[in-house]
Amino acid sequence: MNRHALPSRRSGTAGYTLLEILVTTALLGLLGVGLFSLFLQSLNLFHFDSAKLRVNRDIRTFTSEMTDNATYANYFMIFPDFETRTQTSTVDDGDGTPVSVTVDASLNDGLSGDMLVLVYTDVDSPSKINRLVGYYRDADDEDTEGPVRTFDIAINPSSTAPIWTLLPPVNSRGNWPEVIEISKGLADGKLFYNFRDRSVMVKGQIIHRGGIGKTRYERATNTYNFTVAPRG
Repeated sequence: MNRHALPSRRSGTAGYTLLEILVTTALLGLLGVGLFSLFLQSLNLFHFDSAKLRVNRDIRTFTSEMTDNATYANYFMIFPDFETRTQTSTVDDGDGTPVSVTVDASLNDGLSGDMLVLVYTDVDSPSKINRLVGYYRDADDEDTEGPVRTFDIAINPSSTAPIWTLLPPVNSRGNWPEVIEISKGLADGKLFYNFRDRSVMVKGQIIHRGGIGKTRYERATNTYNFTVAPRG
């Protein structure tokens, strides 16, 4: 009679318990959350550093471009903002009777505005304007931030008309190209300061947004303060 031996059970082959699996899963989950948080923080720092680089680039570009344009301009005018071009003034008509007339709203020495207009005149006829280059902060009021835009208009033929009649239409404020993404004025809330009617002090703050969700490291900023003076 043949006898078949029953296979013996090996020791040490018991599986993981449910508690061990749950603990391991929890630890792996915590490790994953930590790694993801570290990844987001590193990505935020990268975006913030990139925004700082863009700020410095914008400052260099803006100052270089405006300085070059001002060098060849004959004179400048500063207006309160893009929309405000004229104001009503009372003058004497010569007979002692006050008369209201419309004049440009340009700002005198010691005042600040959000639009700078560089004026170029004809070489042979200095009273005739043949080009206008403007820079303006596209913001609703002095407490808000907005881009800085620029326009460049050739006046052909040259004109002796008042400058405010040669400026771009009021409703074209948002149509001109940006030179700075976001800016805030620092000259009494404005961007351009008239220094003795001879030069323009540009005082502002450039802002770039950075970061994931724009919650942490949300804004990279830098201030700029330089002076330009027409030499024409």
